[in-house]
Amino acid sequence: MENSKKMLLSNQLSFGILGALEAAWAPMAPFVKSGLNLDDAQFGQLLLSIGLGSIIALPTVGPLISRFGPRLIAMLSCMTLAISLVCVTFSSSVIFMSVMLAIFGASLIGVDVASNVNAVVMESIFKRPLMSGFHGGYSFGTIVGALFVAMLLTVGLNIQASSILLLIVMGSLTLWGLRPLVKDVKEFNQEQVATKEQTTKKHKFAFPAVIFVLGVLCFIMYGSEGALLHWGAVFATQNRGINPEVAGYFYLFFAFAMTITRFTGNKIVTKCGRCRTVVVGATMVGFGFIITAFLENSFGMMLGFTLIGLGAGNIVPQLVSFAGTIKGIKVQSAISVINALGYSGILLAPVIVGHISNLSSLEISFAVLGTAVFFVAFVSFLILRCKA
Repeated sequence: MENSKKMLLSNQLSFGILGALEAAWAPMAPFVKSGLNLDDAQFGQLLLSIGLGSIIALPTVGPLISRFGPRLIAMLSCMTLAISLVCVTFSSSVIFMSVMLAIFGASLIGVDVASNVNAVVMESIFKRPLMSGFHGGYSFGTIVGALFVAMLLTVGLNIQASSILLLIVMGSLTLWGLRPLVKDVKEFNQEQVATKEQTTKKHKFAFPAVIFVLGVLCFIMYGSEGALLHWGAVFATQNRGINPEVAGYFYLFFAFAMTITRFTGNKIVTKCGRCRTVVVGATMVGFGFIITAFLENSFGMMLGFTLIGLGAGNIVPQLVSFAGTIKGIKVQSAISVINALGYSGILLAPVIVGHISNLSSLEISFAVLGTAVFFVAFVSFLILRCKA
């Protein structure tokens, strides 16, 4: 029993470290932008490196996990993720920065996929749903990461010293806390293949059109959340005149709100239904971006970021869950298509935001994001068939 608890806590910790290291980038972004003297378009192009690293890593992580197991890949990816953040803060070259951000993006995928594979195995072992709690650990980690770096900057540490302390803390947690993760998935995969061979009917493989529509909706949601991570603190300093040392705190309004939503998500969906959860959530996110864009003070940012977090928490999980119920396509194939399109949003959205901002302003960029999320609400209403 004690070993079982260690396995569960270790898996939740792997999601938490992922969230902490990813969110730690948010308070660092304004320093990187100003340190390299980049305009909005150039900074958006630099952020393309994170998405490129993620996309490149996607097809390679699965085979690596099959060969070496999720534990080793998760631990190596966590350490590489933390080290890449340190390198980012010491970089004075755009080329070197691009390489480090690409490694950062690839490492994010490594931790993400390894943690989710481990979670699937855990659900198989314990015969009960565990995924929501694990993803709640990720959301809690985003609070810890953003708050930790923001506090270090507030007390007077520079960005380099803050990143080194982050490496020490997260590296120690990785080496100590992730050891109980699943070491090998070969036996689990063999069981899955045997079950599949017994139950799969032979028929032509096809992608229902609704899968691509759901993928586009996830593209918008992933993109909007990624844009908030990469541009939120920059918006606070550049467009609202907030001190860079405290700008990272504003991301916490989003992170806290999303964490609350995810930990209560199962109850919300049970009571309100999938359709209302997604449509109301997307509507809240849309208004959150609009308020952030046009209410020209710090309160507008706090309110807007909070609404975005409260609304966004359950949208992608429910769209993915719905995709798993669609006939005519295997579950793993549906999820792969949606994730590929979703990560394309992470790849492209920060760049698009940068270019729109360079032509107009970041306020207009956030307003465009809000309009796109209203589109998610409308299409989700049609697909999920809300009923009164």
